[in-house]
Amino acid sequence: MSTSQTVLIIGGTSGIGRDTAKLLASRGDAVIVAGRAQTRAQATARDIGGGAVGLEIDLTDMDSLRAAAAATGPIDHLVLSAAALAYAPFRELAIDDARNVFEAKFWGYYRAVQVFGPLLPDTGSITFFSGIAADRPAPGTVAVTAVNAAVEGLTRSLAVELAPVRVNAVSPGMTDTEGWSHLPDDQKAAAFEQQAKSLPTGRIGRPEDLASTVLHLIDNGFTTGTIHHVDGGARLV
Repeated sequence: MSTSQTVLIIGGTSGIGRDTAKLLASRGDAVIVAGRAQTRAQATARDIGGGAVGLEIDLTDMDSLRAAAAATGPIDHLVLSAAALAYAPFRELAIDDARNVFEAKFWGYYRAVQVFGPLLPDTGSITFFSGIAADRPAPGTVAVTAVNAAVEGLTRSLAVELAPVRVNAVSPGMTDTEGWSHLPDDQKAAAFEQQAKSLPTGRIGRPEDLASTVLHLIDNGFTTGTIHHVDGGARLV
């Protein structure tokens, strides 16, 4: 881009969000990385460099979102990659745990757009994150499948209601991020290897694969209401 833009990434302190922030900062955009912990957000911003700013945002708290909006002022683009997911079979997943998945992701995204949407210009964009479970549910993913499907519906509806602001979603497949750090190294490596063998691409995703897709959606002024699948072909096999 020829001019710097201000991009707020909620969920920008780790994984895909952090790599997206790094990519945008590297080309000269003014990046604001937001997460639930102010110290982590600031540390991430320092690591990214390029004038990046760290900000505390709790997607479950409207007061937190409003305070953040007062601090940022107008922005050009909003990226929402934050999620607090829970995996368990349907018969074992407590309703409160399933509700918390929606509270953090679906309703969190909803609140963020209510607060930050009015700060976007007509040329601005919103990019959500859904996920492969919306298309290929597996046992134990009932809450994740449902919330991702809801986010995709929200994407299409807001693309119509908020036009000309563009609204899109990115749907990742298995990606090598901190989200897998709960597994021992050997189990994680085995899971990655098994998945890679099943994919047409022959490998799992990397955060930079998703970051480049977000950049495309920010820059492409003729794309809205779409779900961009970056899953190595997982929906085909």
